[in-house]
Amino acid sequence: MRKVFLLFLLLIGLSGYSQNNINEAENLYAQGDYEAALAQLTVADIKDPQEYKLKGDCFHKLGDYRTALDYYDKSKLYGYHALDLYLNRGICKISLNDYEGARIDLISYMEQNQEDPKVYYWMAVVEYMMLENKASLRFLDQALVLDSTYADAYYLRGANYVEQDKQLFALSDFEQAFRLNPGMHRAKMNIAILMLEQENYKGSMELFSELKLESIDFIDEVLYYRGEVSFRMHDLEGACSDWKEAGDLGDLDAKDNYRKMCLEKNGKPRFKRRIYAEF
Repeated sequence: MRKVFLLFLLLIGLSGYSQNNINEAENLYAQGDYEAALAQLTVADIKDPQEYKLKGDCFHKLGDYRTALDYYDKSKLYGYHALDLYLNRGICKISLNDYEGARIDLISYMEQNQEDPKVYYWMAVVEYMMLENKASLRFLDQALVLDSTYADAYYLRGANYVEQDKQLFALSDFEQAFRLNPGMHRAKMNIAILMLEQENYKGSMELFSELKLESIDFIDEVLYYRGEVSFRMHDLEGACSDWKEAGDLGDLDAKDNYRKMCLEKNGKPRFKRRIYAEF
C-alpha cells in the first residue's frame, strides 16, 4: 500500500512539473523563442497531448515540417481534442505540399469555425497551389468579408489576379496589403515589379531603391530587378553595378547578365520569371 501511495504522489508531482514546463513553453512560444520552448518540453517524458501539440507548433515554426506533423499526429492519438490542431496540421501539410490532406484538415476545422477568416485564407492557399484561381478567389473574398484588414488575403488575391492577367486589380491589392502591413516587403516588391511591367520605370526604381535599404532576406532579388530597371532605362553602368552585387549574393540570373552584358558585352540579358506569391 505504501508503494502504491508513493507512486501516486510521484505521478502527481510529475504531472505538475510537466504542466509547469508546458506553461513556460507556451510563454516562450508566444515570444517567438521556439527553440527555448522546445527545451522546456523535452525535460519531462509524459505522453501529454497538449505537450505534443505544442512541440508540433514549435517544429512547424522552425521549418521542420515532417517532425511537426509527427507530433501533431501523436497529439491527436493521445487525446488532443481542440480544433486548432486541424488548422495547424492543415497549414503544416500545405508546407509539405500535401494539399489534399491539408484540405481535409481545414474543412474539419471550418465546419465548426465558420467565422474564422484564417481557415478561408489557408483554403485559398491550397486552391492557389493547385492552380485553381477562381476557387482561391472565392475563399479570399470570404476571408475579407470576415476581416477587411487581412493583409495576407489581399496579398494572395493580388497574386491570383496576376495569373488571371488582371494587373490593375493585382496592383490595387498589393498596395492595400502593404498599407495594412508596412512590413510586408514582398508586397512592396510586387508593386515595383508590376510598375516595371507597365514601363513605369521611375516609380519602379524608387521602390526598389527603398527596398535596398530595408533589412530583408531577398536583397539579391531586389538588386536583380533594380538592375533590370536600369537596363530598360538604358543605364548599363547602373545595371552592371546591381547585377554584379546581386550575382555575388547568389542570384544566378544577375550573374549571367553581368557576364554577358558587362564583361563579354554581347548577347541579351536574362529576364527573371515573375513570381508574385511567397508563403
